[in-house]
Amino acid sequence: MNRFSRRQFVGILLAFALLMTGRLVRHRMLITPDGTWREHLWLDELVLAPGDAGAAEKARKPELTSPLPINTCSVDSLTLLPGVGPVLAGRIQDIRAEGHIFHNAEDLRMVKGIGPALSARLAPLVDFSIDAASDTVSEDSLQN
Repeated sequence: MNRFSRRQFVGILLAFALLMTGRLVRHRMLITPDGTWREHLWLDELVLAPGDAGAAEKARKPELTSPLPINTCSVDSLTLLPGVGPVLAGRIQDIRAEGHIFHNAEDLRMVKGIGPALSARLAPLVDFSIDAASDTVSEDSLQN
């Protein structure tokens, strides 16, 4: 009397073989003899070609080095802020175009998509002063 059909037996055997193969790959190729994960894998050269690594470094996003003047900067500059993409930068620009001036982090919350957590994260990265905007206007008017 057979407990398993031939099809069930083959399925169980295949599952066991897959599990054992995974265990073998893990212990022979991914883990060092002392039990730590290998830093360099033989697949790294196949997956990421040397030319691709250089392209990935060149495509890296520029970094923000000083506080960004939120009331006067360009939309492209706004995308340098963490959590601010092109859509959110456009919304900030729309609010500025309506004549609103951002005085503090709470004012950022009037933009759809910026909540308390994001406004708190952006606060140290943003310059809320409006002197920069008035200085540039006064300098332009003096030159004309």
